[in-house]
Amino acid sequence: MEKGLSFMLVRFTKNAPAATADTLTCVRPDGSTTTGGMPRQGILPHDAFHFVVETTLGWHDAFFGHVARGAALEDVTAKLHGNSGGWAKLKQALQAEALVDCLQAGQWAGGADPAEFAQNLIAGCRRRGVEPPDITAEEIDRVRVALREFGAVWRPLAPGASLERTFGP
Repeated sequence: MEKGLSFMLVRFTKNAPAATADTLTCVRPDGSTTTGGMPRQGILPHDAFHFVVETTLGWHDAFFGHVARGAALEDVTAKLHGNSGGWAKLKQALQAEALVDCLQAGQWAGGADPAEFAQNLIAGCRRRGVEPPDITAEEIDRVRVALREFGAVWRPLAPGASLERTFGP
């Protein structure tokens, strides 16, 4: 690693088929950890979508950025998915959540045309009280490719096996 740069290790662990969730563990550069369940949702766990979106787009003020800065997984999840309003000013985190929702819906439904995708993203951001992210069709395509690549490694993992990636500056 280059001097001055620090990365968080992100471990996605596949649990037994009977489990309702897989496990996410984040190990910060200072050695502190946070672990939580990743409910199974379709092809990939929801948090895997977040990871791919945030790393592909270079977003550091969304879900994993807050975890990297010391927040516990359950706290970040509760703020993003709850009605606390505590994240109203954290635009990128809410934009990421809306984008992840659109990408997940597209995978479940077999995809959406670009105009429909854009409309769904705008609606998702409105529901969260933020403007849509300024992203291009090419960036969305890069995210979709990265999701396919992540899934190609994730899906064949045996129960108990993990996929490790890094998140950082």
